[in-house]
Amino acid sequence: MKLINRIKSLPGVWLCVLALGVALGGYFIGNGFYRALSVRTVTVKGLAERDVVADTAVWNIKINGVGGDLSELQQRIDNNINEIHRFLIESGFASSDIQNLRVQVRDKYAGYSDAELRNQQNDGRYVIETGVKVRSNNVELVDSVSRRMGELVRRGITITEDYAGPIYIFNGLNDIKISMIEQATKNATAAGQQFAKDADARLGKIKSANQGVFSIESRDPTDSWSSNERQAINKKVRVVATITFYLK
Repeated sequence: MKLINRIKSLPGVWLCVLALGVALGGYFIGNGFYRALSVRTVTVKGLAERDVVADTAVWNIKINGVGGDLSELQQRIDNNINEIHRFLIESGFASSDIQNLRVQVRDKYAGYSDAELRNQQNDGRYVIETGVKVRSNNVELVDSVSRRMGELVRRGITITEDYAGPIYIFNGLNDIKISMIEQATKNATAAGQQFAKDADARLGKIKSANQGVFSIESRDPTDSWSSNERQAINKKVRVVATITFYLK
């Protein structure tokens, strides 16, 4: 009420100035709001893909043995490990490519009392699990030799049930990242230009951009085995760039 009385007490010219200011303020606010609503944008995605070949292979050959005499069982395991080394060297691997895995010994009767042990057959008391790890940059050799595991079985070596074959690693992602991002951005820009043309507009500056995450997949996913990227030598690298452009 006091504010209204003060306004009424102003001379006529000041009332006109005040009214004009209020009107102009409303115009600029309204015009700015209208311009904000009239800004047009388009969001597009650009895909870049590249076929690559793994450059490192890691191959764990796991074996186990069961017996009642621990020292005798360990000697049998040692002989099997030596046989695996011989097989790998003969197949073309260097000794520096081969490393023994740690030994795990399990006593199936651990915690049994003497009375309980007397009622058990001792021939299968101990289980030893170990193996050999091959790490090599010759992925083709690893792939070839890993398909000959039957030769080890024929030599009397028991391969564990969880044997999954070699895994293949691609270490060159950093070398292709920049060029793939450039390609994805180029593809996104082309999609934006086509959209602008269809909308009878011109493509403006970038409002925002998201590079996306690089993914590595199997190049030829024909079954459950080949669909596993870790077990595929031939891989496909993908990245998607998401870009929002202004439209003119």
